[in-house]
Amino acid sequence: MGREEVLAELDKRIKRLEAEVELAEERLRYLDEIGAPSRYKTLQRKDNSVYYLLLMAVWVLLGFLALMAIGHRLPYGFNFPLLPYVLVVLVVVVLPLAYYYLSRREEPKTPMDELEERERLAKLVLSLFYRPLREAIEKDDRRKMEGLAEDLLNNPILAEAIERTNEGDPKVMAYALYLYATYRPELEDEVRETVKVVSNKPIKALLSSLVEG
Repeated sequence: MGREEVLAELDKRIKRLEAEVELAEERLRYLDEIGAPSRYKTLQRKDNSVYYLLLMAVWVLLGFLALMAIGHRLPYGFNFPLLPYVLVVLVVVVLPLAYYYLSRREEPKTPMDELEERERLAKLVLSLFYRPLREAIEKDDRRKMEGLAEDLLNNPILAEAIERTNEGDPKVMAYALYLYATYRPELEDEVRETVKVVSNKPIKALLSSLVEG
């Protein structure tokens, strides 16, 4: 497999991601034209239960402070176990805060959020990996390929984008690029074994070119 075949395989992936970006942009424009953003905001469920929990926490806390004040004012003293009451106060105060945090995390994404996320991830893979890789293959710049391999291992944003767009395993892809960039005849068996496990088609084609001619 020659360089032209490798570039052709790479161009397929680039065009697929470019088409995905274009499709996402078109859908976002359409949703914006029909006023979808404001509708989604209106339809979002407004949950006031957290405010009731906060009010209850304040009420319990005030009650606790009132009991302490009364206990100090009474001439004959007023003894009651503090620990259970303190535990109740802590639970009631922490509960609304935990509920609010979890409810925010579990808030479902709107279709517009998902489209924007897909567009963002596709653009990241294109700009940070595929386009630089194509340039490196065209120029047979193996030092640049090593740099891209390091990016796959050390840039969590790129690695996450690669995984979420189903382009392959960043670690395996990085190892394959390192093998290609530092290839020596004694590494042929290692190359053949890596070709079997790498799922990214452009990199599989690139690595195969070393041992298939």
